[in-house]
Amino acid sequence: MEFPELEAYFQNLTDITDRVAMMNNHFDATPEIDVPKLYDFFADIEGRTWETTEREYYELFTSYFTFHVKTVEEIIQEAREILNPENREHVKKLVSYVRKADDWFLALKKRRKLARQQVA
Repeated sequence: MEFPELEAYFQNLTDITDRVAMMNNHFDATPEIDVPKLYDFFADIEGRTWETTEREYYELFTSYFTFHVKTVEEIIQEAREILNPENREHVKKLVSYVRKADDWFLALKKRRKLARQQVA
């Protein structure tokens, strides 16, 4: 499986995340479009076997991914402070997204550890 150049790959995710964050500040935000794009991108992340990558690449991926999840958590926190009722369902979807991402990442770390133990 081919793995992406991480800077460009995560720049795409950052662009989507930035558009999602607009729901907290802009009247012309489109979270009904942007949140599903976030899920679509995550489906691509889930579909890759990151546990088989070289250590440096994996660590860089981990850095980018954990930063992304933290950013989404901040978007959720800001949305909760603003309490815009129009965004309630989008915030719920983002909370679900973070849970799913955290669960997946924990499972990835376990799979990577097992894969490394089998090689040793």
